[in-house]
Amino acid sequence: MMRLLLLVLVLAAPVAAQHAHHAHAPATLDSVQVAFLADATHALAAFADPADALAAGFRPLGPDMPHMGQHWVHPGRAVGRAFDAAEPSMLTYLPVDGRQVLTGAAWTIPIRAGEAPPDFPWPGAWHAHAGRLMDEAFGLVPHGVREADRPRLAMLHAWTGIENPDGVFTADNWALPFARAGVPPPHHVTPEAGRAVALAAGYLPFYREAVVRAAAPPPDVLARIEAAFAHRAASVRALIAAERVPDVEALAAEWARLGAEVEAVAPDAWPRLAGLFGAQGHTGTHAIAEGD
Repeated sequence: MMRLLLLVLVLAAPVAAQHAHHAHAPATLDSVQVAFLADATHALAAFADPADALAAGFRPLGPDMPHMGQHWVHPGRAVGRAFDAAEPSMLTYLPVDGRQVLTGAAWTIPIRAGEAPPDFPWPGAWHAHAGRLMDEAFGLVPHGVREADRPRLAMLHAWTGIENPDGVFTADNWALPFARAGVPPPHHVTPEAGRAVALAAGYLPFYREAVVRAAAPPPDVLARIEAAFAHRAASVRALIAAERVPDVEALAAEWARLGAEVEAVAPDAWPRLAGLFGAQGHTGTHAIAEGD
């Protein structure tokens, strides 16, 4: 069954979709959406301990990502067609202070060529996976190719454990690095600020892997890139230690400085690394727009 799930996750690989517009979450949730979240939260209470998730058939899948944590998949549910608040296909966990914290869940539906995902909670809330699992995890999926005529895996996240400032159903939760770093997240978090905090929250190995996968730099160049990351991580630690309320703009500026430093020390690798710094911003997910 796990092999079947992995097959679903690499459908159409190595091709990924062009970015569709992300649907904006409504300011308030309606009664149906609130009821869905209540049912989901009630069901998720059984999995606060990852050992209970393992016993129920969930398994860790892929790396711990700064904006999503780690996905734990239930293979039987992930490749099924059912969509039930009480039976998520995936759980998301985040390491905080040496323990795994349940942050939310996700529901998946395999979508055939030309098929649209459910309209709930609103059209465009779901995103699609149509590339290789590890490429998507590290933001290495190429751009510019439509996938409406390809099978893919539609996914809907709900952040029930750690609030997502951009909305409970928004896929990327950039408050997670703040939680892992022990820093209260501000009311609004930009991806750039979240990435900067991730530097100080234990994600340097993740970024190293992303760099290696994107550019495969020679050892001496990789060492210079790693030094730039470590230096900027120290700056971010000092910044968040000095601020009672995190300064989102200052944190985003730290991430921009890191990009400039990496470009300076690794100019030949930069064209393949620019996307990691937002020059071709990509998180490995994209919304499915109406008509996509």
